[in-house]
Amino acid sequence: MIRALLAAIAVATGIGGQPALQPAAREPAKPPPFVLGVVYHEGGVPPRLMRLDPLTLVRKGQGLRLPLGGATATAFSPHGSRLALGTVHPGVEIVDARRMKRLGFVRLRATGWVTSLSWQRGTLFAVVSGETTTTAFVIDPAGQQVLQRHRLDRTMIAAEPAKGVIVLLTAPRRGIGPVELSVLGGKGMASAPVPGITGGTKTTNDSKTFRAQQVLPALAVEKERGRALIVSAERTVATVDLGDLAVEYHRLPEPVSLLGRLHNWLEPAAEAKILEGPQRKAIALGDGLVAVTGVDYAGATSEPAGLTLIDTSEWSLRKLDEETSDATRVGETLLAYGLRSGLVGYDLQGRERFHLFGDKEIDVVETAGGLAYAFLGAERRAIVDAAAGRVLGRARPGFLSVVADEP
Repeated sequence: MIRALLAAIAVATGIGGQPALQPAAREPAKPPPFVLGVVYHEGGVPPRLMRLDPLTLVRKGQGLRLPLGGATATAFSPHGSRLALGTVHPGVEIVDARRMKRLGFVRLRATGWVTSLSWQRGTLFAVVSGETTTTAFVIDPAGQQVLQRHRLDRTMIAAEPAKGVIVLLTAPRRGIGPVELSVLGGKGMASAPVPGITGGTKTTNDSKTFRAQQVLPALAVEKERGRALIVSAERTVATVDLGDLAVEYHRLPEPVSLLGRLHNWLEPAAEAKILEGPQRKAIALGDGLVAVTGVDYAGATSEPAGLTLIDTSEWSLRKLDEETSDATRVGETLLAYGLRSGLVGYDLQGRERFHLFGDKEIDVVETAGGLAYAFLGAERRAIVDAAAGRVLGRARPGFLSVVADEP
């Protein structure tokens, strides 16, 4: 988890004839007074939720001890005054984020740990992922009680919030097979099979080797259109209407990644492998554009899938680069990064605005307050203004995780 900088060429010759390069925003960053982070300790000492200086990540005050474990998932209330933190027990701890005061704990009856949280108006959605099951909950955070519980005998691939609901993409509990899309809201859960796209994981474990084959398609939600997109590593994209769960299939002009990179998992070699198969991530950018990236694993090696824009108005592709393996959206900026790509900022039309850190490996980027915290290795992080593309500072804060405030 040597960048071939093809973005300028791809944009200049790609769909829509966009200009090759857009200047970065000139407005200076306006960092918040603080960001929140979970600070971890060795030796079984419980982590602490703490205020951090946004430009140095220096800890402020004593913070709040989290005796039930770290934040496996987090979600702020709509106005940012309260914070929900998932635990491995599993359960959800609710905290007053302004006064750093514990408000309560909601225990969740399920096997696994909380992997997704979404706080929408007065409702909190939680998803617990187990080895062979997925359990979704609707929680009243004020009354600190579970309103709905839905157990699926399937494994979770991804979860995304939509308007008043949460959308789940799941695979068969064992092996690789057709995916299923589920929508959970105040009136309950509804699910629809999507047989045109496969997903899941298959493992082989003997005395000499452990081998896993995976197929993990991407899930994106176009909130303004009320539909979910399921993007495979090949040419098929499925759209699912979030109202009636009607499924449609669309064929792209070419695969999202190079088929040659998938050869090893389609036709495995005789020697032992560690992990094989494609993993995809998709981000809806608005105006019918969806960014897709990911990794193709082949044993002990991996290849980035690059960064591709899908225009869903005509189901066409525009390749932005070959080296991106992950991406995140911060406001009006799409941040792309990977093992040898540095940090690249695009606007929401896919035009490159800045490129930082050359071809340096960046495998994690956390975001909060309009800032991006890029991991540079050895616990070093660069603090970047995500809109302007400026490095505002560097820090070595130790083992902590910044709590995202982005939707």
